Amino acid sequence: MFCPRFDLHRSFPQYLDGAASSRTVERIERHLLDCGGCRARLIRMREAKSLLGELPRVAAPPFEQLMRRTPPRAPRLSFILPPFLRHFAADALVASALFAVFTLLYTHTASARNRLFDSSSFRRIEVRQVAGSDDPHVIVQGVVSEIAGDFGEGSHRFRLSAPNDPKAFVVCEILDGDPMSAPKPGSRVRVWGVSRYDPSPSHRWFEIHPVLKLEAVP
Repeated sequence: MFCPRFDLHRSFPQYLDGAASSRTVERIERHLLDCGGCRARLIRMREAKSLLGELPRVAAPPFEQLMRRTPPRAPRLSFILPPFLRHFAADALVASALFAVFTLLYTHTASARNRLFDSSSFRRIEVRQVAGSDDPHVIVQGVVSEIAGDFGEGSHRFRLSAPNDPKAFVVCEILDGDPMSAPKPGSRVRVWGVSRYDPSPSHRWFEIHPVLKLEAVP
């Protein structure tokens, strides 16, 4: 599925490397809520990154050697347009590009508002498996408990522990503005979301951020 958010696509490498700013991470993960095309793009980029990391390093040849292999350029014929034609062509090109971008953004936004939540790209794993999983989109189930701290930005966090092992847990976060509310402590829930590691000194935990869907488990 085509997605015109090229501004976010440029930040995907930094997002996968954990080098993106917190604001950029939030923008990307908000977009992932309703864009299956970008979720698939991230999965392909992560797989390509892992494959490239397994390739052996090759020393680059000297610059002078490369230049000796470069064939001489053929002379180029110059054609000069009158000034008024250059301005007219530039204005027409800019107007056409703006119209195309506006049409794509409008179509994508309208379809996203009517799109149902797609859970086909999510994999069900246990809480203790989150730390070793390479899948960015997971489904985990566990018991809810509170987590102390003032996190600001209107976010809502809760701890999700494995039913048979309270020491195995992930921290789940619902973004500000999301209509979902945090589940009650002691309840059992199933969570759909984006798994990642938070390396900040006060955290250093694996988390589901953002939480995309919540479901109570009897």
